[in-house]
Amino acid sequence: MTASHFRYLQRGTALTHLPPLLAELGTPLDAVLDGAGIAAADLVPDRFLPYAAVLTVLDRAAALSGREDLGILLGRRQSLTSLGPAGEVMRHASTLGEALNDYALLQIWNCTGAAVYTYRTREEFACGYGIYDPAGVGAIQIHDTVLAIGCLLLSILTEQRVEPVELWSMRPAPADPAPLRTLARCPVRYGQDQTCIFLPPSAAAVPLPDRDRGRHDAALAQIARRAASAPWGKVAMVRHALRSAFISGRTGMDDVAAHLHLHPRSLRRALTREGTSFTALRDEVRFTIARELLSLTPLLMRDIALALDFADTSAFTHAFRRWSGMSPTDWRCGHGKAAPGAAD
Repeated sequence: MTASHFRYLQRGTALTHLPPLLAELGTPLDAVLDGAGIAAADLVPDRFLPYAAVLTVLDRAAALSGREDLGILLGRRQSLTSLGPAGEVMRHASTLGEALNDYALLQIWNCTGAAVYTYRTREEFACGYGIYDPAGVGAIQIHDTVLAIGCLLLSILTEQRVEPVELWSMRPAPADPAPLRTLARCPVRYGQDQTCIFLPPSAAAVPLPDRDRGRHDAALAQIARRAASAPWGKVAMVRHALRSAFISGRTGMDDVAAHLHLHPRSLRRALTREGTSFTALRDEVRFTIARELLSLTPLLMRDIALALDFADTSAFTHAFRRWSGMSPTDWRCGHGKAAPGAAD
């Protein structure tokens, strides 16, 4: 598989809940799916769908139903089963931290258009979600959906013993922010540089009621055996790793190779065989994140440059002009959904 033939895909299990939800809202499914490249027959468990088409369907469903909280309503209907085999691994992990780290590692089996990541500081333990499919830039409802799913899974995994302390979302603030705030039972901040759930640092060590080392390791081994024949190649693995790496700022070739348990030379040769290079993939992911931040958030250019690991605003502007042919300010004027300025 070469980079040019790579497909961004999403496990369609979550969308199996969309038809009954739309029926309750009195919104025709056919109108939502029209022209999106997804048929009603595709909304079945374990069917893989074009990632950007899934995002289009979510946003169209919200628009046609008149429910700006459509993504939240859909997210609340999910379960560990919606995550496929990775959900079984999570259920039997020893601690919440292990469960979330496991999912971040295995999530590529569910999606090759966005990455789940975790990180820990002295003040917090966080789990976030970032898009790297270039065609996914500007999507709104997916941010609500993943945050709603995250809150739900926290409740399921810990039997309501762990709650978020704060939610951040890249999307602009909705007209009514109450639905997500009510679900999460914590403050929600919009127009941020990441879509993320923040937990107290002690949450990582919370034991899970269904922990079972034998079943956990068996489920993990089953997925590992399948990994040997993974269809997406090193290109997708690098894109996936890079989306997470921009949160930590460790975006060098050596950093990503170490994350993938590969020698840098081996990774370089593999990417060459697949028709691309590490530098090209890093620029591609960086450009996607840049456009998403410019289109969805009111963040200042210096803050976007910092989020993208640029030395300064000038370096970011120069790179963006090279990628797009225009300055980031001009691009935002034509695509932005939030007024530039300091984020709330």
